[in-house]
Amino acid sequence: MKKSLTVMSALLMLASAGAGISVNQVVGNPATAQAASLNAAKLANGRYSVQFKVYKTGTNKPSEAARYLDSTATVSVKNKQATVTIKATAAGSPYIKALTLGGKTGTVKQATSGNTYTFTKVDLTKTQTIGFSLAVPMNGQTMTMQEAATLQFKTNTLKATSKTTKKAVALSTKRVKAAAKKVCGTTTKGAKVTVKHNQTTLGRTTTKKTAYTVKLKKAVKKSWKLKVTATKAGYKPVTKTVTVK
Repeated sequence: MKKSLTVMSALLMLASAGAGISVNQVVGNPATAQAASLNAAKLANGRYSVQFKVYKTGTNKPSEAARYLDSTATVSVKNKQATVTIKATAAGSPYIKALTLGGKTGTVKQATSGNTYTFTKVDLTKTQTIGFSLAVPMNGQTMTMQEAATLQFKTNTLKATSKTTKKAVALSTKRVKAAAKKVCGTTTKGAKVTVKHNQTTLGRTTTKKTAYTVKLKKAVKKSWKLKVTATKAGYKPVTKTVTVK
């Protein structure tokens, strides 16, 4: 009897993930949001942790389903793509057969401490729909349900959990002669190149290719020392000093 009540309690709490959905209702597919787009441009390759909240669909009220998920997800970033792993608690794992995030089904890895569900190409800045595929044994039968809630990552809690090494942006400059009104060279594709003389910015450009040309506001003079800086998200910035000949 006690075990039966525990199962029923689990079912009731997980089924209340969405707003106004009966525990006796079997739904073919959970409600889903549009597929998340990638937005991890400012994260270097490495591992991170981030907290999240789960709400009842269409509200700002906490979902009971949150009790069956760890409130912190792990994030792995490689080449600007974020892979997120959400862990179910040991109590929730027997009943959660699958999770979806933003309409994508997570890869399940079973563990006695709690199953994990991994999702690729996740935009941490967007609110996601999280779907639950539930299977609960009751009176000798298995009751299956599909439920949904809203998940929001708390990006202000994002923390690095491993050392990250940023690759330096490439930068080379050609010789600059007196009276020249441009600076040329090569850099990493997509980098922003800025040329300064003392504290004055003479020009800047964002490259579409590895070769760049920065048009200057005025002609340079002999012996001027120009600081050429290349920056790109996810890379270490590089500055070189060029003396005008």
